[in-house]
Amino acid sequence: MTLRLNSSQKKTPLSQITRNSFLLICFFFLLWYIISSFYFEQEELLSDKNEETLTEVHLTSLSTLSSNTTITTIADNDNSKNQLEELNKKYCGKPICKFLFVYIIGEQETKANLHFRSFSQLAEKLNRIMVLPNVGSSRIGTCNKFPFDFYYNITLLQKEFPNVLFKSENDFIFWLKERDQIKKIMNNNDKPLSILHSSVKINRSAEKTFYDDAEPNFDVYECISKFEPLMNLKDPNSRVRYTKMIIKEMDLIREKSRVEFSKLLTKVLTIDEEIILVNGYVVHPLFLQIMPVIPYNDYILNEAQKIKDKLSFSYIGIHWRLESSTPKLLPDCVQGLIKTLNKVMEEGEIKNIYLATDYPLLSTRSQSSTFGKITSYHHDAIRTLNETFKINTWVSLGGLEQLRKNEKYNKELNGSGIQGILDKLVCMNSNYFISGPKGCSRVISKYTKAIANERSNRIKNKDSDLLNVIDRWEIPL
Repeated sequence: MTLRLNSSQKKTPLSQITRNSFLLICFFFLLWYIISSFYFEQEELLSDKNEETLTEVHLTSLSTLSSNTTITTIADNDNSKNQLEELNKKYCGKPICKFLFVYIIGEQETKANLHFRSFSQLAEKLNRIMVLPNVGSSRIGTCNKFPFDFYYNITLLQKEFPNVLFKSENDFIFWLKERDQIKKIMNNNDKPLSILHSSVKINRSAEKTFYDDAEPNFDVYECISKFEPLMNLKDPNSRVRYTKMIIKEMDLIREKSRVEFSKLLTKVLTIDEEIILVNGYVVHPLFLQIMPVIPYNDYILNEAQKIKDKLSFSYIGIHWRLESSTPKLLPDCVQGLIKTLNKVMEEGEIKNIYLATDYPLLSTRSQSSTFGKITSYHHDAIRTLNETFKINTWVSLGGLEQLRKNEKYNKELNGSGIQGILDKLVCMNSNYFISGPKGCSRVISKYTKAIANERSNRIKNKDSDLLNVIDRWEIPL
């Protein structure tokens, strides 16, 4: 069958088809060109070759530009400076942060507590932020592993020193890190930290007090390296100055000379450096005014109260530091202690006994890091005491139970650490307090004196629960 076309279905001439196709091809080619050009331009803008065009440029008003002005350098420095100032305002409340960081205080807790207060007074005189070092093993210093508030109540410390801003070691590290990040982001290395690293130490043989330059790193504890490279102490390009102050002991003992010394100390340390690092061993107060004891953490206070409750608010507190005893005298010493306890318990109608001691309680090692040689005399003396009375200690009464469940506190609890503070507080609260005589115990003890001073103040304030300040038992003749 043949297919026939009507008139409306007649073929279009070839010339017409060719012309229409050509126009259509041109249209699509033009469209392709426009789109391709657009993407090509975008790709060029985002390519590595043109990366510098994305850098933010801050332009100064054209009317103020001279022909040789370098706009980018000036803008970067200004921005870096502004960011550093904002960082300082956030951490310090001022455009420039100035810190006093006494990273080592060379005494055990009772004395270190006193010396930290002295350096806090210095921070106030210098108008500097006081960095709170770590604590542990009855010490205050950055070499220890626990934060400052493991021992102390920072809120109450701040109330004692309302004009001093205190920052933890972690706060200090965060400031160092953020400052370092700003320098890296802005590619600005022309603002190294300015640091004074000074040793401030007493020397009992010194004929006079003097302050002088010192050799780099002449008196540095290795643990301060944890702040590297943020402080750049070993970087030759850093702005670090080293000094030493040797203190004649009498300049701190006599009140008049201590006033003169404190003026000298404040004067030589009134400087522009951002950080003053101090390795301190001063033994005596630095200023005439002696501030109150740094308040202890609420957790320790609560533990002391629990022990007092378990002892029915009726107990004799004993501080017996066996390390300082003469071992061969200990059989007589313990008999003298037993005689005294019998007398006090009968006359004062006191039922319980609490013993604070450096004798091993949790292990075979002493509670003191310096008490290494424990003899049979020591063991026999404690055994005799235990066989005569029921002797209570912070261990037997379940003190610091939560810490004892955590292994990270083992070293602390097996040494002269937080339990030393607990013992001190329990003895302060005892109805009667006794310590050993010469030969049986350490007589000149800041620890024992701190307990006695607190008890004396309470008696003056009519605290009727306390029957004495301190007594020492006698060795039987």
